[in-house]
Amino acid sequence: MSDVLLAGDWHLASVAAAGLTRLGYTVHVRPDALGTPDHDAFEALARGDRCGAEPGVAELLAAARERGTLRPVLDDAQAARILHRAELSLVAYDTATAADGSVTDSRPATMLRDLLARPHRTGPVVAASQLRAGTCDAALADAGLPADSPDLVHLPENLRLGRAVTDFMHPARTVVGCNAPDLPKAVRALLDLLDSGRELQMRLVEAELVKHGTNAYLALCITLANDLGTIAGRLGADPVTVLDGVRADQRVADRAPLRPGEPFAGATLHRDVRALVEHGEPIGRDGLFRALVNANAVHALAPLAALDRILDGVAGRTVCLLGLTYKPGVSTLRGSPALRLARELDAQGATVTAYDPVAETADLRQVHRYTTFTEAAAGAHCVVLTVEHPAFTDPALFAGVLPRHTVLLRLTGAERCSRVPTPAGWKSVTPWNT
Repeated sequence: MSDVLLAGDWHLASVAAAGLTRLGYTVHVRPDALGTPDHDAFEALARGDRCGAEPGVAELLAAARERGTLRPVLDDAQAARILHRAELSLVAYDTATAADGSVTDSRPATMLRDLLARPHRTGPVVAASQLRAGTCDAALADAGLPADSPDLVHLPENLRLGRAVTDFMHPARTVVGCNAPDLPKAVRALLDLLDSGRELQMRLVEAELVKHGTNAYLALCITLANDLGTIAGRLGADPVTVLDGVRADQRVADRAPLRPGEPFAGATLHRDVRALVEHGEPIGRDGLFRALVNANAVHALAPLAALDRILDGVAGRTVCLLGLTYKPGVSTLRGSPALRLARELDAQGATVTAYDPVAETADLRQVHRYTTFTEAAAGAHCVVLTVEHPAFTDPALFAGVLPRHTVLLRLTGAERCSRVPTPAGWKSVTPWNT
């Protein structure tokens, strides 16, 4: 089967390598991990250690390694040889961001320019990383290629954590950015192997903006649900009933994330909203996107205010966080609202304990992390449900748990929409009904 050179790191590179080998490609990985030697980075990727515990990835990579269809590329000379025969090159980095969503990682754009400028490259370069609008056109120009060159194609990733392999193999839609009227044959062949529900071809900058717009829309829905839900609670209304009524309108998407709960989190949404702030500012069209950022920041403080009311002040209190990741079933702590709350509580003089059997190992200075929920909740003045991991849906989780006060503050939304039951004898509250 065809050869592919994959340059990248972490979750996206791991999932792309797993998916491509499953499709029958031989994938030559050019690892590019910050602060890690290339050999060690490849070995970690091949073991499935750099995929954020994404289900199915480690098994697919191990099988590919055994078949010989997952191979390392550890120097430029070897990369040049692979490029000469590879049908395509794939740039697959998870683009790192600062807390405000600004991009702090130049590796994707740098690698794009490097691959496009390689004189012995045979196949096109495919960018899977999320890129700020204008990046692809600039890369073509920097490489001295014409604006309508078929040498660069953008397939912006749309992988949901916890379902990434399925999303890679069976995308609900595939956005294809290319400035040339016809796609390169190698890209067409790859797309034909994917079980895509819908394929949309457009220019490079349009594909970049589709990604920005999709995530800004999701952020807008989440923010609307949180702010409208808070207003509803203040007026004595049930937030879920109100938002169910909104969703019942035929003009509102059935699957829009209109549930009051956590603020939007994770690097992806913050990055794309920030990109639209920066693109909109010179023409006076940044207002909506700045408002999203500000409203989300206000909502992120709601749990602290709720705890302050419940506990009559948090100083000297012990708060147990049930969950640390920003999304159920994933291990990454990047962009975690729970850790942001922990920092705020620590600054206010509270003691923070936590239990999360899924979250990655990390040095958490503001959190006393325990290996059992019983230990974490012992003596706590309040337990805060921050994410609904599957393990938390078992009623037996609460058996034998002895906090000082049996109060469960739900940050994930109303109890009747939750998969985590309220234990007998406990009081269940949300930030809008404390």
